Amino acid sequence: MIKDLLATSAALFNHLTTVPEGEARDAYIARIDELLDKRGALLAQLSPVDLQGHQLLPHLLELDEGIRTRLDKVMLIVKKDIKNFQKSRESERQYTNQYDSVRNIDGMYYDGKK
Repeated sequence: MIKDLLATSAALFNHLTTVPEGEARDAYIARIDELLDKRGALLAQLSPVDLQGHQLLPHLLELDEGIRTRLDKVMLIVKKDIKNFQKSRESERQYTNQYDSVRNIDGMYYDGKK
């Protein structure tokens, strides 16, 4: 059971080495989700007593730290891309409807005094 966890963790760690661009990213993220689900199920089956003092525990902890670091990097890249996409979509909207942001109160008198 622990060897399965180690193999799944190693596969996830290796999968997180590079982040693809474009259309391949959807499959990449789906694979990450699949590996995380599998790893979570294996961790749920193990008790802390099983891991206590096991010879592979230091290696598992090292892999876990590397996985967390790489997942954070992937999250930052995806967040940055989403932000850029939203910004480009907003600029496209402003380009197609240039006068949307201009307030036009035509033919109306506004008296600020009360």
